[in-house]
Amino acid sequence: MLALAFPELDKTATTKAKAVIALETFLAKNSRKLEALRDPQKNYNKVNVAQLSTIAPGIDWQAHFASMHITTDSLNIGQPEFVKAFASAIQTTSIEDWKVYLQWHLISNMAPFLSNDFDQENFNFYAKLINGVKEQRPRWKRVLDAQEGALGDALGQLYVKEYFSDKVRQRYVDLTEKIVETYREHIKNLDWMSDSTKAKAMVKLNTIIKKVGYPDKWKDYSKMNISRTNYAQNILNANEWAHTENINKLGKPVDRTEWDMTPQTYNAYYNPSNNEIVLPAAMFTAPGYNDDELDDALVYGYVGASTIGHELTHGFDDQGRQFDEKGNLNNWWSADDEKKFMERANKLVAQFNAYTVLGNKHPNGQASLGENIADLGGVVIGFDAFTKTKQYKENKMIGGLTPAQRFFLGYAYGWMQVRTNEKLASQLLTDVHAPIFLRVNGPMSNCDAWYKAFNVLKGQTNYRDSIDRVRIW
Repeated sequence: MLALAFPELDKTATTKAKAVIALETFLAKNSRKLEALRDPQKNYNKVNVAQLSTIAPGIDWQAHFASMHITTDSLNIGQPEFVKAFASAIQTTSIEDWKVYLQWHLISNMAPFLSNDFDQENFNFYAKLINGVKEQRPRWKRVLDAQEGALGDALGQLYVKEYFSDKVRQRYVDLTEKIVETYREHIKNLDWMSDSTKAKAMVKLNTIIKKVGYPDKWKDYSKMNISRTNYAQNILNANEWAHTENINKLGKPVDRTEWDMTPQTYNAYYNPSNNEIVLPAAMFTAPGYNDDELDDALVYGYVGASTIGHELTHGFDDQGRQFDEKGNLNNWWSADDEKKFMERANKLVAQFNAYTVLGNKHPNGQASLGENIADLGGVVIGFDAFTKTKQYKENKMIGGLTPAQRFFLGYAYGWMQVRTNEKLASQLLTDVHAPIFLRVNGPMSNCDAWYKAFNVLKGQTNYRDSIDRVRIW
């Protein structure tokens, strides 16, 4: 990248690149490991700006914030040890190395929007080498991604008008309420949680904000400067607009109507600080089918379990459970209930640590615990909700499958993706999600109803003795 950007560097480009790698390596070694980032208590370290000079001396923090148009008297330092290491690197690393480090970051971040040589080099490293991607996607798809990143809400309005009618939205609003109702029953019937903690869990569940499909208020992009003459400049202008939008929120009440995902995003999330689940319209779409072609068994598995139940459970996973109904970091558990929860959670950690991927590698059960808890909770709660439907009660076969079997296959349908070996290897090191095949086989092996639906017997693949099955929510 440096050689492309600065041809005059010639042979010194390699030396400068080594300086960048040395600095990157130093900063990485002073960063917390993936699993450590799941502890919100340790990652919350509020300090006033004046204290920063004590924690990380030698940096004019006031000037730094002013250059970014940030006015604040306090902030959270997620990793104090990293900030200290960064301050030491400021003192020990030459200004020339810092310049090339920042130049490389700018070039690398902007590479997909520059000329073909930069874009191809970026693809060769990040996509081909790191993730095993064989060929670059068509340019129009990559430009559409850029539009999504810069003008997501504008595209979202077109998307929902075309693909997410009021009738379809109402189906999933109703489904969300049915999953929440079943979650209430699960909390009420827990055999390991005390009544006092159950009452607090119920308050939190009943307070969760449910955002389905698309926001009621769209972002206004009228002040974003977009032209037909310069692609890279458009990206920089969009980034500046997004930065300004964020900075303008400082000192103002939280806008709890805001979405952090666009309607056309095939994903969903739980936000513990707002105690909300956000379920974009695209997540309810089964590719190749109209919504009225989807039976309840498929929908309850594909959406009710893997998305709605999953995101609700994030409010009660190892991380989300530490936030109260108002979104404050506040432990509402009794010591005994917390101990019982961790005993069950640790069994799930051990289960995923024991899986083997790519011959001799293993998932990080601690780092992926939250997602694994959410997958398990989503499956068992989604299935119980499905048992209340007319389709389940009538028990009619479709395509040679019972409703219960269609539910579980509907869940698996959402994970029909292909990952290269390189992507899997990278994911094990960097992702809080387990490999996708384990996100199906893992929770199924703990779900009693799955054994019954397919008559799974001891000795068969994924069978776990009843006493070894993990049961949390």
